[in-house]
Amino acid sequence: MAQFTFIHISDMHISNIPFQNSDTNAQYFQCYTKEFVELDPKPAFVVVSGDVSNVGNQTPDGMYPTVTQYLFPPTLTNPGIGNYFIDPSKTIPIYFVPGNHEYWIALTNPPVSNDTLTYYKKFLTPDTDYAITTDLAVIVFLRSGSDTVISANNEKGKGLSNEQCSYLRNILSENSNKRKIIVMHHPAVNAVGTNSDGTPYTGVINSPEDNSIANNRTNFLNICDSNHVDVVLNGHEHQNVVANRAGQVISENGLDSTRYIQTAAAFNRSYRIITVDSSFVTVSAPMRSCLNTGGNEIINPLNISVFPNPATDKLTIGCTRHYDVDILNMKGQILKRLTTQDVYTTVDLSDLSAGIYFYFGKLNS
Repeated sequence: MAQFTFIHISDMHISNIPFQNSDTNAQYFQCYTKEFVELDPKPAFVVVSGDVSNVGNQTPDGMYPTVTQYLFPPTLTNPGIGNYFIDPSKTIPIYFVPGNHEYWIALTNPPVSNDTLTYYKKFLTPDTDYAITTDLAVIVFLRSGSDTVISANNEKGKGLSNEQCSYLRNILSENSNKRKIIVMHHPAVNAVGTNSDGTPYTGVINSPEDNSIANNRTNFLNICDSNHVDVVLNGHEHQNVVANRAGQVISENGLDSTRYIQTAAAFNRSYRIITVDSSFVTVSAPMRSCLNTGGNEIINPLNISVFPNPATDKLTIGCTRHYDVDILNMKGQILKRLTTQDVYTTVDLSDLSAGIYFYFGKLNS
């Protein structure tokens, strides 16, 4: 296989209701995947290093159908690895690994989480570590675990099991003559970088271990060193930075060691292009997509959504602020008026006949 490129994105945060730091109704996802299809050279595939869904274990589907409806083929049942594509001709597969948001049950402060990926494997891809190989490279996808909160500013993943470390050693050894790339959600090495727009990152990072993996971190770094891993692709921190093992910031294409690369959040339209040839893995500077859509926020002037749509006897209104909401018929007559009080407000529709209705929201001051 000749030289090829692929796309790295992370922290999609797809949501079917509006939240801060989310891609509501996959609006940006629809935009940037269309841009990826038009790139020259055409990417061989896309890798996503976690946090696909904003709340991955929220019933009834973890928000995943919000994005899989825009993949090809749309919304499979228990899909296999690489079964989804970003283009209708099915030439650019997309590969996933879970992030800490996949384990969340509810978006509270702190969020409610568990250790089981119920909807991730039902709608997206199997809950397993895996590798894809080409003539030039091996790309290993590792699960870095659910949240382990150490302090208010240090949210680590549980990390890697001994079995995962053995798997990683074996797969790298079997592909010793190839370029080696690892994809996982939490950064194994952390450092201060930049936001999606290039401004300085203002999060708290006191050491290379902050917001990293709690279990087998040193073991993982040693495996990368001894097997001459080229790059480790991560997200989680919503920033762009490249560091070496010691946590020193280096250039995207420094030659001294494994490069630990973070790509800022896809919900802010960030991505990188990775180019692989027989001698080197070249990493682009941080890229931005969908720049013609205006600012960093999803275009949703009310920041409000309703679901399911269509609805039968009940409708849920999702919002982040309090609104007065009117439900009108096609003649413009107001049939119901309510004020939202919480993130979710349920409306009883059982007294309305079947038909088409509109909702109109006004900020409650």
